Amino acid sequence: MSLTIGDKWRGVFLSLLAGGGLLFVPLLGDFHFESAILAALVGCFWAGLRGCRSASGRRDFNNALFLAGYLYLAGLPLLLYAVFSGCFSVHGLAFWLLFPLPSVFFGYSIGRLMRKWQCPYRRIGTTVILLLIGVGVLVFEFFNYPQVYFFNHVWGGWPGPIYDETVTLSAAVLFFRSMTMCWVLLLWHLPSLSEDRLSMWMVGLAILFLGFSYIRMAETGILSPPGHIQEVLGGSHDTERFRLYYDQEAYSEYEVQMTAREHEFYLEQIEAVFDLDVADPTTKIESYLYANPWQKKQLVGAKYTSYVPVWLEQDQLHIAQQQLEGSLEHELVHVAAKQFGNRLLNASWSIGLIEGTAVALTGGSLPTTTIDQVVASQTPYPGPNTLRLAFSPWGFYSGRSGVNYITSGSFVQYLLRRFPVEMLKQAYRTGDIIEAYPQKWETMVKQWHEHLDSTEVDSVDRRRASRIYAIPSLLEKPCPHTVSNLASAWDKYRYFEIRGDTTRMLETVDKVFKLSDSLAAVKTEWSFRHLEARKYDSVQQVASLEDTTLDLQLLYADAYAQTGNAEVAKRHVEAARKLTTSPPNAMKKWALETRSDNRQWQIYRRLMYEHRLPDSTTFDEAVYRTQIRAVQAALEQEEWAVFNLYAGQLLQGSFHEVFFDDYLRLIHHLAFQGRREAAEAWIQKLGEQSLRPRHRERLRKEMEWNAYLADREVSQGNRYKDGAVE
Repeated sequence: MSLTIGDKWRGVFLSLLAGGGLLFVPLLGDFHFESAILAALVGCFWAGLRGCRSASGRRDFNNALFLAGYLYLAGLPLLLYAVFSGCFSVHGLAFWLLFPLPSVFFGYSIGRLMRKWQCPYRRIGTTVILLLIGVGVLVFEFFNYPQVYFFNHVWGGWPGPIYDETVTLSAAVLFFRSMTMCWVLLLWHLPSLSEDRLSMWMVGLAILFLGFSYIRMAETGILSPPGHIQEVLGGSHDTERFRLYYDQEAYSEYEVQMTAREHEFYLEQIEAVFDLDVADPTTKIESYLYANPWQKKQLVGAKYTSYVPVWLEQDQLHIAQQQLEGSLEHELVHVAAKQFGNRLLNASWSIGLIEGTAVALTGGSLPTTTIDQVVASQTPYPGPNTLRLAFSPWGFYSGRSGVNYITSGSFVQYLLRRFPVEMLKQAYRTGDIIEAYPQKWETMVKQWHEHLDSTEVDSVDRRRASRIYAIPSLLEKPCPHTVSNLASAWDKYRYFEIRGDTTRMLETVDKVFKLSDSLAAVKTEWSFRHLEARKYDSVQQVASLEDTTLDLQLLYADAYAQTGNAEVAKRHVEAARKLTTSPPNAMKKWALETRSDNRQWQIYRRLMYEHRLPDSTTFDEAVYRTQIRAVQAALEQEEWAVFNLYAGQLLQGSFHEVFFDDYLRLIHHLAFQGRREAAEAWIQKLGEQSLRPRHRERLRKEMEWNAYLADREVSQGNRYKDGAVE
């Protein structure tokens, strides 16, 4: 049955109206992959049902194309809004081209096949087939593979976590949609296979391509079976409870051994808090340790998001090397919590409880401020209704995720202090805090508020809290997926930097510099990288006494000092001195002090730009800031004899809160290497200081790490005594 002119115009109007309505729906109103998925899903089922109706051969193709046209008309308001609001993305356009159109023809080809073969109840059959492919395949992959990205012939694909990273088109998307079109060719020509030679060729070629594609799904990025990930990473290491799979080129033997110990340490602590029985050690937890976020994105779909696929039977976690220090303990909480999670997902129905429990046990990721201090710094506090929403199944990500992480963590931490842990485990399993606790919800929230009122905060806490609370959620961003050329280039620069590819890193940072229009922060980074590469003339060419950034003036001074031009170098030092604030920042004060003394300046430049570690005597001469930089360099280079020497010398110096992270890192490595007296001396030194509450929490963790290793050393020995393999 053909459509009348009136029907067609009515379809045009309804399509445009539907697209206009989507503009008011967060994310779906963006001309990007979310709206493209919706268009593909609707189009596939619509086309499948339309294909069940009678039509001539050529009309079938036109009908499918006509339906796709309606979908693209619905996308027109989104496209126009994206263009005029500055939110247009080439990647969004690509998703709209690659998701709806192949899905329409895929659905239509199934309905057409059912019609050609004269199947009874073909509409029901088509719907069931599309549901099996669209939902059934997703469920199968979800519960059998560790990846967090998915491809589907019905609705296109899901790129992985989207709330903290950009979403761009990948080669895997192109390859998968070519598979979809091969299925279309196969299904389209199958009914006429015995009637003409063209159909025979089309079916044969489609089968060959699909056969090749399905045996290469791991290599092409369509699926990520554990075996494939393990093969790519290459390295493995077993402990009592864990099996670590790590990138052999990125992790040294020392890093593998220490990371393995950290896994065992954190898990033991977490199980003690939860009062859990020790699991069967014959079933090891798998830990996948990637070289960098980009490798993790390619293999499992998550870039900056560390995660635990709790829904899988096999316990496992996925973390990039750069995220280990801040994420390992957090992710292991999720692993341990599987023991009291619900039956379907091995977790809680409440995202707020999942993340809040992990944040409560780890104390959060902020280095200077406790989670209670963050919440206490921002009044009014979340009331009963707001907090209930944050702990609801879908409420966590409807707000600002950074705020909800900390708020839920603070509240769960209060519950752990106030009530038996079994109540939290019951709430976690059911997703219902109100039913799991004996007190009324309003009473518990009120008592939590009273606890927050008693929490002391200062200007540091308030500044930190203000920054966190000001970060908009993905739903609040006007252009949630738009990535500037500068941001894209910076991302590539960071990739080459982490990989240690100096040549391509410099090429990319040059591009970033040009795109940034001499943005001070970018120019500072550009100058430092060129100084490291000994390209002093490049920095001198852009040097200007008119620049108003102290760090830049100091880098210019370094560039001239390295080439022996002391006169010009001193001019830039004086220009930097004029830019100091009153009172001067401690770090800036040390930086100026370093460049005011030729000997100190020489020590610093040899360390930073020539990568020469100072000897013991020279280390003693250096200003404190240079000493800390030397410790960092020795740690990075794994020069353990020098590192331990520096640790002993630095112990005799003053305490400076600004270097607290470095002190904890010293303790951590000294303890792992079995230098118990040195580690305890540092712990005592820090314990005697007037520390911030968060600093004291973190110091306590290092004390527990030292005690844990001391116990293991007695029973098992220490393979890394003094940083050397025994």
